Amino acid sequence: MNKIPIIFAIDNNVVMQCGVTITSLLKNAHPETYYEIFILCNQAQLSVESRNSLTRAFENDKQCKIAFTDVGEAFKEAEEVLHGHVTKATYYRLSIPSLFPQFDKVIYADIDMIFQQDLSELFKSSLQHGELLAAALDLAIDDKHYFHSALPSKIGKNVRDYFNAGFLVMNLKQMREENLVEEFNRHAKIKYDQNDQDVLNVVCNGRVQILPSMYNFQLNHFSNYMWGRKTSEIQFGELFKHATLHYTWKHKPWNSLECVAYDTWWHYYKMSPFYDDMVYFKRQYDQIEASRNDYHQLSNGRLLKRIMVNIKHLVFGKRKTN
Repeated sequence: MNKIPIIFAIDNNVVMQCGVTITSLLKNAHPETYYEIFILCNQAQLSVESRNSLTRAFENDKQCKIAFTDVGEAFKEAEEVLHGHVTKATYYRLSIPSLFPQFDKVIYADIDMIFQQDLSELFKSSLQHGELLAAALDLAIDDKHYFHSALPSKIGKNVRDYFNAGFLVMNLKQMREENLVEEFNRHAKIKYDQNDQDVLNVVCNGRVQILPSMYNFQLNHFSNYMWGRKTSEIQFGELFKHATLHYTWKHKPWNSLECVAYDTWWHYYKMSPFYDDMVYFKRQYDQIEASRNDYHQLSNGRLLKRIMVNIKHLVFGKRKTN
């Protein structure tokens, strides 16, 4: 049995989403893989009902066990510096080395991810040379095409080694030996553009094993691959079938129609213990309505253009052609 500790961080707003991510993890686990799942939360703010719903959802699964770890008011000061669409819960990952002294190495993952592969081989083979982290590059960083390319330089990073912190293999033993949690806490009080992701990039700079994008394929930047701006280790189509899909940025498959590969997320939602007929079919209805509105807007645009041309002809007459 390959036991893998994997950690998520949530608040009351993403309980169902966490359940869908865990479902995808378990559906793609090899028979000999066992996930020890820990969920970081402020138990004073995460309801008992929410915690129980996740525990009950997977209590009969033979390949996992779920436990909650209370972070209390940790990183309360982060509320003053964080910005964008992220929440304070994202900072909880910075406490992982001290919260889990029983582990030398763990995986951390965001809850806006869908796993389409087993993680046991990655977990076994990573961090063999004293690295603090294993992570995939942030696909938003491109020194030719995106304004984000200016962000790494603000924190002393190169565009070619700035990583996305949504999926991490963490060397907890080494982090504890170097007392890095104290360093994380110090940087967490700084208002960085990319919040705690910048904290990790600064503190762990130069000591990161870069993972293939297969383990963290950030879908809001898929255009880099589609348009050939970057090359992938495997065919682009295979990424959508086998990669860990990360729904970064504000458009999420559960709350927006503007989301690449939303159907993959909904596929696992249908298989999850949190599936609800009304929620699923409302999504289908919203898609139909969006398509209908697009059609009407297009038709109305054509009609308006025709009316304007007719008015022009009435006022100025038709242009004569030879």
